[in-house]
Amino acid sequence: MKGKGQYKDITPELEQIDETGSHSLFVAIYQDQYFDRSWHQHPEYELLLITHGYGQRFVGDHSEHFSEGDLVLMGPRLPHAWISAPEFMDPSNEKYCRSVYIQFKASLFNREMSGLTEFHGIQQLLQRSQRGLKVGGKSRDAIIENMSGLLGSAPLDRLLGLIRILDLISVSQNMLLASESYVEEKIFFKSKRMMRIHQHLVENFRRDVPLHEAAGLVNMTKTSFCRFFKNQTGSPYTAYLNHIRIDFSRRLLQNTEMQIKEVGYDCGFNSISYFNQTFKRHCGISPRQYRMGFSQ
Repeated sequence: MKGKGQYKDITPELEQIDETGSHSLFVAIYQDQYFDRSWHQHPEYELLLITHGYGQRFVGDHSEHFSEGDLVLMGPRLPHAWISAPEFMDPSNEKYCRSVYIQFKASLFNREMSGLTEFHGIQQLLQRSQRGLKVGGKSRDAIIENMSGLLGSAPLDRLLGLIRILDLISVSQNMLLASESYVEEKIFFKSKRMMRIHQHLVENFRRDVPLHEAAGLVNMTKTSFCRFFKNQTGSPYTAYLNHIRIDFSRRLLQNTEMQIKEVGYDCGFNSISYFNQTFKRHCGISPRQYRMGFSQ
């Protein structure tokens, strides 16, 4: 673990799941011109299928190209993002992106249920999903068909369908994504106030987030907030916000073909010279050098 004041990979945005009532699982479709570049996590498991679109997928410290048919199971609080290829950002583009996803609570398979012999395979699968699993094998088509069948189904049918899907995945050929060390080193804020502040920053880092706005989230004066923030993170507020921006810019430089100026503006910097200066201060080299070194 790094010492006080030093940075790990930044904790991602805590996504709020839109649940209906007290149901333990949620099935829905996402469709838009492109997948948002949001780097986020949530306390639920998630199974996500890409039906339209392509680009770059991030799961923990793993990244690779995705396309239609991409199917991934992720454990709770595993950071992830699907970033559409640049052509989807073009307003004149007639293509669109679409995904079908299932999110379910960790408590769905409680200790008593997971202890049953019949659930042994699913329990092992859920453990492995802590690192993210890319689903493949002969069962993949059946899994996709079953996922589509859950849309619009009754709550009990969704639950039974999910069990069937997880059982199929447990006997499929799956590829682990995030490294074991990444999962072991995940750190989350113990303070609910700090988690709320961090979540707000990650949701809004593409724009200016003034100090008084962040302090207002937790009903603090600016002086008290600065003291609290430095104590929680070991870093001043502005430096922390810039680190969130630089952390995500590194991912874009590594794994997309976006122009450097586009990366800077997309990550909340209002001038490219300030982006270059801040990047070099954090990483020791310029964004261009960083991209060239990574590609080599």
